[in-house]
Amino acid sequence: MEIDRTLLDQAEQEAEALTFLRFYRWDVPTLSIGHYQEPVRAADLTYCEANNVPVVRRPTGGRAVLHDRELTYAVVSNDDRFFPLHSLDQTYLTIARALQNGLSQLGICSDLAAGGREVGSSARVDIKHPCFASASRHELLVQGRKIAGSAQRRLKRSFLQHGSIPLELNVLLMAGALGVSEQLIAASTICVCEAAGRQVGFEELAAALKAGFEEMFAG
Repeated sequence: MEIDRTLLDQAEQEAEALTFLRFYRWDVPTLSIGHYQEPVRAADLTYCEANNVPVVRRPTGGRAVLHDRELTYAVVSNDDRFFPLHSLDQTYLTIARALQNGLSQLGICSDLAAGGREVGSSARVDIKHPCFASASRHELLVQGRKIAGSAQRRLKRSFLQHGSIPLELNVLLMAGALGVSEQLIAASTICVCEAAGRQVGFEELAAALKAGFEEMFAG
C-alpha cells in the first residue's frame, strides 16, 4: 500500500496524464484500518495480537478490512480522459463497472449497491462496523452480499482507490479480528469462489479484472 501512496504522489506532481492499475496479495492475513479510523474503535486489537494478525493504516478512507485470501486492486490516476476526476461518485461508478466486466469473465453476475457513501471522517462514528458488513453506493453485490469493498483518497489533481476482493473467506478469523459476529460476516460477505461456484485462483482473477478494465477503456 505504500507503493500505491507513492504512485498517488507521482500522479499528483506529474504534468502528464498518468494511470496505474495494480493487483496484489498479502503474505499473511493483515488488518488495514481506514485513514480516519481510530484503531481501538475499528477492530479487536487484542485478538489481532494474540493471533499474529498485523494491523496497518492504509492511505484511503473507509472502514477496517481483513486482507487474507484475496486480491487487492489499486487504481491511481490524474487522467480525466478515463475518469471524471471532479466527481467522487462517478469515479467510483467507472471503476465499479470495470470490476463488473472483470467478474463477468468468470461467470459472476454482480449488482451495483444503492445508498450513500461515506466521505472523510464519517467512518469514525460506528464502533466495530467493518467494511464488508454493509455496501456503500456503487460497491458490488452478488446475491445481496458484498464481493468487493473499496475506498478512495483524493488529492487536488489525482486519486487513489483501493479495493479488496476475497477469493475465499475465513469467517472465524475475519470476525475475530474485526470484533464482530461470525453471523454478520457470513450474511453480508461473499467470496469469488462461492460466487463462481468453483475454485478461482489469484492469477485467474487478476487476468479477468485486467480484461474488464481493458474492455471498459477500449477505444
